[in-house]
Amino acid sequence: MANLAPILISPLFYKFTPLPEGELTQRLLNLAARAHTKVRGVFSMGMSNKTTATNAALMGLGNTRRIVLGDTMIDRYTTYEIEVILAHELGHHVHRDIWKLIASQTILFLLGLFLANQVLHWVIDQQHYYRALPDPATLPFFFLLVGIFSFLIMPISNGYTRSIEYHADEYALQSTGKVDAFKSAMRRLANQNLAEIEPAPLVEFLFYSHPSIKKRLQHADDFRARPDYVVSASLRAES
Repeated sequence: MANLAPILISPLFYKFTPLPEGELTQRLLNLAARAHTKVRGVFSMGMSNKTTATNAALMGLGNTRRIVLGDTMIDRYTTYEIEVILAHELGHHVHRDIWKLIASQTILFLLGLFLANQVLHWVIDQQHYYRALPDPATLPFFFLLVGIFSFLIMPISNGYTRSIEYHADEYALQSTGKVDAFKSAMRRLANQNLAEIEPAPLVEFLFYSHPSIKKRLQHADDFRARPDYVVSASLRAES
């Protein structure tokens, strides 16, 4: 399905146009090559007639994998900003984060079902609140258990995804060296998505799947301050 998505499914909702040859296209193709990721090209996705949101992603698998940029991003972001945003997405690909998330969510899902089953058996066999497990009356209690479990594991799940996002940011900074472009892209994304720059620590701990914008900006500053931060003048030239 992932192999067919960019050629059969996504075009049902958005118009895809090959991005013309130029500096942006070449930079993104070079970025993919450095990540040892084969792509069929760079495409613009017509989002502006549906939303003001933006997107940059790798779509497809194997011979259908391609770089896709929302036209809302092409119109509003600089070449270097788009480059670091795509580098972040490539970081997920290089680190195989999709498979890690699938594995972790599957484990948590199975653990939740196991615990719900144990509690239901205890309620039925020991407390005799219900006649039997197949009793439809157990469904509300089952969904309550699932909700409680989901809330309890939310900080763990979000903490793991924040770690994944941190390392994708690290990859973007290392592969491009463009600290200023990274920071301006983060600010632009925050403004566009109405994201809070510095949420309350408890709110971030419980509900944020990405590091806060403030922490991502600090990450970029810390990266630049490292003794081993050495890049060529061409990589440092940022608009």
